[in-house]
Amino acid sequence: MAITARPKQGVRGPLMAKDNTQAFSFHNPISLSPRFAALKDRLVRGRENALALSWARLVDALRDEIGHISSLRSDIVPTINFDDITMPEHAEAFHTELRTRGVGIIRDVIPRVTAVEWEDEVGEYFNENPHIKASPPSDPQVYEVYWSPAQVKARAHPNVLKAQRFAMGAWHSRNLDCPISTNFPITYADRLRIRNQGGGHQSSAHIDGGSVERWEPDGYGTVYEAILRGDWEGYDPWESSGRTCVTSDLYRGAGSCSIFRGFQGLLALSDMPPAAGSVRVCPTLRLSTAYFLLRPFFSPPDVDAGADSWILDRPQNSILHGALPSYTQTINPTLHPHLELHDSLVDIPHLEPGDYVIWHPDLIHTVDAPQPESDCSTAMYLPACPLTQTNALYLCRQRKAFLLGQPGPDFAGGLGESNYAGRPGVQDISDAGGDDGLRAMGLLPFDADEASSEAEGRMLSMANSILFPDLYNTVRLGVV
Repeated sequence: MAITARPKQGVRGPLMAKDNTQAFSFHNPISLSPRFAALKDRLVRGRENALALSWARLVDALRDEIGHISSLRSDIVPTINFDDITMPEHAEAFHTELRTRGVGIIRDVIPRVTAVEWEDEVGEYFNENPHIKASPPSDPQVYEVYWSPAQVKARAHPNVLKAQRFAMGAWHSRNLDCPISTNFPITYADRLRIRNQGGGHQSSAHIDGGSVERWEPDGYGTVYEAILRGDWEGYDPWESSGRTCVTSDLYRGAGSCSIFRGFQGLLALSDMPPAAGSVRVCPTLRLSTAYFLLRPFFSPPDVDAGADSWILDRPQNSILHGALPSYTQTINPTLHPHLELHDSLVDIPHLEPGDYVIWHPDLIHTVDAPQPESDCSTAMYLPACPLTQTNALYLCRQRKAFLLGQPGPDFAGGLGESNYAGRPGVQDISDAGGDDGLRAMGLLPFDADEASSEAEGRMLSMANSILFPDLYNTVRLGVV
């Protein structure tokens, strides 16, 4: 990709700094307001013995699992070819590993030649619009671009939507009436990542989608109830019903995402070997989630104590290790020693143009630092999002942003790309993805006749009433 006019840096407001590198400098415990100590006390009250026993089991399980991860490294990440996702034997095997690891790769979702063409189109869009903002200022890599032709085409592409439906099949709900549909993915317009040759920026290990909200009843609510009552073995990371009501952005800070992402994702537009600044993950979803949730309740009795000597704090302090209001939740060796990040973080295998890597929204991950001799790499953030009431409300606002050429609701506003040359419109989405592509962007009603259950039919009708209220009310009232 030839970018002859490098995007200039602009002043970034608090919502622009979505990667929030400041948060990654917090390596020591930080006390929060006293209400967090009271919150922690309420969470452990009456569960002290169960939590202590649970912690001991968790530390043992982590020790064994990290040994397994360190022996396999990148080979532990499950992979499937796009052409095989309709084959039950391959699909079941992939989903089984995906549920355990929390990460997977679907290869050849987009033909290589098409992905490379899209990378060229990104370069053309940048050259025509040379004032694109990016972060971090010292080594720009994440570009505030949401509506380039390549991004719009990718989100609407039939293969991408098919891959997202397949991936979200890993989710399920014990509540058969849960208002959610994974069969109708919606678009979440995120940004572009371009790693310059030899660029050295590296993010710390972290979890997106909120921080202190994970312990707050008004945030994630009861999603982690099994872990917090001392039964981490009974926690199901893929149970969707509780997540439809989550508020993960109580403080509207950096890295906030106000909708339910079934997966975070990255679509490669160029070759992305690990040395080119690809993704690193901690592929033990249930154990790592249980650990970062329980860690704030325990401390070693002294600095020389071993892992088995940690005890439940009584009373609880106000520290939520690595989690601060409005900041991305950080995971590091100082605050989370039992994760042994030097062994548990592994590189994603080599990605080729058109490969799609997906990971659970609670998975610990980071971006590795590329080697000085590494080539440039280009990828677009491409989450897989189910249809829910909250997501439909977001989609309604994002649709307006698209039509105006502005960033989506979770990102800083302003003119955005409204005056950019070559910005695509509705017809471009239709050309790229037909009716399904338009529906994913909230530009065409969902067809309730395509629902696979009564509950899904109600979800589609609810989404239509949100996205097309005039049409819905006319039909409901029998007005011609």
